[in-house]
Amino acid sequence: QPSDQPTKSVSPSAAPSMSPSCYETYIDGFSYTFGDWISATVTTISNPIYTQDSITGAWKTETTTTTTKRNYKCISNHWCGMSGYKPGSTGESLAWQKGIECSGTATATAPTPPLWNSQGGCPRAYEAGTNYDAWDVVAVDNLVYQCAAEPTNLFCGQTGYAPGKDQFWDHSWTMIGSCFGILTPSSSPNFAALTNLGGCPEEWEEKTAGEAYKESDTVSSQGLVFSCKRWPYSTHCGQHGYKPMSNPATPDAWKTAWILTGYCDGSYSPTSSPNFDPTASVGACPDEWSAGSNVKYEEGDMVSATVSTVPLRKVAFRCKFWPLSGNCGQYSPTNELGGSLGWSLAGSCDGSIGPTASPSFGKLAISTTGCPAEYSASSTDYEAGDLTTFIVSTTPERKTVYMCREFPNNGYCNQSGFKPGSQYDNMGWKLIGACSGSLAPTIAPVVYVGSCTYNKCIEVGDTEQCTPGSTGCSCDTNDTAGPNCQRDIKREVCNDKPVNNWSSSVDYTTGDVVRIGSKRFKCRDWPNNRWCRVTAHKPTLENNSIWHQAWLEDGTCP
Repeated sequence: QPSDQPTKSVSPSAAPSMSPSCYETYIDGFSYTFGDWISATVTTISNPIYTQDSITGAWKTETTTTTTKRNYKCISNHWCGMSGYKPGSTGESLAWQKGIECSGTATATAPTPPLWNSQGGCPRAYEAGTNYDAWDVVAVDNLVYQCAAEPTNLFCGQTGYAPGKDQFWDHSWTMIGSCFGILTPSSSPNFAALTNLGGCPEEWEEKTAGEAYKESDTVSSQGLVFSCKRWPYSTHCGQHGYKPMSNPATPDAWKTAWILTGYCDGSYSPTSSPNFDPTASVGACPDEWSAGSNVKYEEGDMVSATVSTVPLRKVAFRCKFWPLSGNCGQYSPTNELGGSLGWSLAGSCDGSIGPTASPSFGKLAISTTGCPAEYSASSTDYEAGDLTTFIVSTTPERKTVYMCREFPNNGYCNQSGFKPGSQYDNMGWKLIGACSGSLAPTIAPVVYVGSCTYNKCIEVGDTEQCTPGSTGCSCDTNDTAGPNCQRDIKREVCNDKPVNNWSSSVDYTTGDVVRIGSKRFKCRDWPNNRWCRVTAHKPTLENNSIWHQAWLEDGTCP
């Protein structure tokens, strides 16, 4: 938003019958907000007029070119500064309301943002298609923009996000100031702003597939330290053309694979990952991984892998939450291409412990309040969150409890081919513990019968009386003050709304609240709010679920 609201320049001798004086001139890329006024000179070409020569019979095409200068009012908080929506463009009507023609020169110049740093020189110009890192800065028309944090930085170089130009630029860039000229050449990056990591790891070298760099491996280049990104980006870390900061043909390609972490001095022994930090040890090592089906390992299961034999170094990995757990039996945790799909590094380990494959009654949580109703193949009304009992054995008596998964997998809960204890039960059911005794059926969620509300605030258009000649006022300086002098404003209106169950027919946005039973969930801020309306991200009673990407827990209803 401009640091000073644009003001209308008025000539003291101007008569009411003359054209009003003009607001400040439009600046492409400036952060205008709703209600700002500017002036712009627009050239229009009339529709062609066709006439036929009475003698030769030839057709002639005639057009009329008209250039006018008029005032415009911003009617959008997002698009007014984008070139595709500037006055005279095809998208003008979405961002600007056309005013009357004006004349004269504004007495105040358009506000210029302060310099972005003490030197004031411009960083390198923005280039579409570049893989920009979080917090990278670029220059466009003497304005400086900073790329957003991860993961939003992935949009910074894409079509439609050019800073100050394209429709969605403010989703991934922030304008941080103005600049002039160019920055004084210096070694990049500035070591004073980086962390001193001590001794340097081994220099980068090109690798074959069998000895490729892995996630978190560190290398040095030109006195700087770089860390290999997570899979699948790690597959590029050892490839030709991705050496950090050293390939003039592809100067930014290395950013796809490596992260700059600091600078170094001297050398130390290689840092092949994982780093054996004693504080990150899990203790004794579980069994080593072995291949199996998509249900061999379950969420939380642990395996070990040998990194080196002399000296003997082993690490432990933990199977990720469902449905990623289906990859744990198919990909070894050390598999370069698929290991990270199912496994996450838990830490180093030493010695050995027994197998940790589930279900193990020694490690399952035991319910002391009894077992829910046994599974019934004839039931067709199981819903997400419903609990049921599966009898593993009668002598000794061993029972396990399963919970019906969230949508869309809850559809399998009512199909006998996916019943608890069957080969494909993980498609519809989740094993959550063991039980003994009995209790009444626990169909979840419990029906809520109370009154539950949340306060929702929205902006609505309104008007207010204004002083003639002031910013956005409908009356000129020479008009008489009164109730006819109005300006458009935005007011925030807040009302209590009922907290209802999530519905695919509602277009949820930031701050909206839904519930399951009495448990409340609030839609996250942008950009995660885009998922709140997606069925796959709707809230459930399972903690390890992708719904956390879109929703926050918001307490319970009274």
